[in-house]
Amino acid sequence: MFTAVVFFVFAAVLGSALRDGLWCNTIRFFNMVFAGLVASSLAPGIAAMIRSFSSSRAFFFNFAMLWLVFWVVCGLLQVSTNKLSNVKVKFDPKVNLYGGYAAAFLLACAYTSFAMFTFHQAPLGKNFMFNGFQSSERMMMGTAPDRQWYTFYSYVGGGAMAGSNEAKSFDEYRSGCDKFRSAVDENVRKTGSTAINMNLN
Repeated sequence: MFTAVVFFVFAAVLGSALRDGLWCNTIRFFNMVFAGLVASSLAPGIAAMIRSFSSSRAFFFNFAMLWLVFWVVCGLLQVSTNKLSNVKVKFDPKVNLYGGYAAAFLLACAYTSFAMFTFHQAPLGKNFMFNGFQSSERMMMGTAPDRQWYTFYSYVGGGAMAGSNEAKSFDEYRSGCDKFRSAVDENVRKTGSTAINMNLN
């Protein structure tokens, strides 16, 4: 089930970008990657500041802020680049066609990697989507897009965040997220609620 959802996300991004050429897709790719880096860097800190409103929803804020910052930054970048680039760079038709396909593929890969990275902080059970999400496995036929984003961000941005603590490795990041989702599972069994107080600092 989870694999099908991820494939759908990948196909949706790829399909929406295939109609555009090399220039548009290349700019969109860099906008998306930069927005993902900003979200990965800033979102945990923003979430930590607003947890005082509801400490029992700590990971909800983490997940929500990741995507809110991502879409805000991505939207601002797209508007800005559209304003600054009113005239598209012209390429040979074949270069524009196949280069556009390649850039669309890279865009879909990057977006999927970021999305799977954020799923670790989703305020859901440990193995959600009918046990389809297995954080310890190299998902998507061994390609492990979530690990790829973590590796990329660690290299460029200095490390990913698990809760409000900087993880030193992907396994540490994954372990911190798994601990939360396991606690959510247990709390749902006991109280029927996903709200749970955890010390994430």
